[in-house]
Amino acid sequence: MNPSDNYPKLYTFIVDFRGGTYCTQVYASNLDDSLLKWIDRLKIEKTGIKFLGNKTIEQLEEKIIDPDYKPVSIAGLINAWCTSCSTRKGFFLINIILTEK
Repeated sequence: MNPSDNYPKLYTFIVDFRGGTYCTQVYASNLDDSLLKWIDRLKIEKTGIKFLGNKTIEQLEEKIIDPDYKPVSIAGLINAWCTSCSTRKGFFLINIILTEK
């Protein structure tokens, strides 16, 4: 494990969901942790996202921790990943970027 993995880094999430694009930033020590922090932010910001409720967030959370939904690197880019998943309310395209301050 790289010692720098313990220091918080800024991750930017750009998410397409049901015709809207939603952006959020979280501090996390690594990519996996950033996904969990993003879910925590969704729980707070859900009222600003049309069609997003508690059940949809629960479905997202279940999928985010599933190894089949781990983000993959975006070809040709550095520190950029993508993942997607479907819930009963719609499809999520999730882009994640490790952001320099």
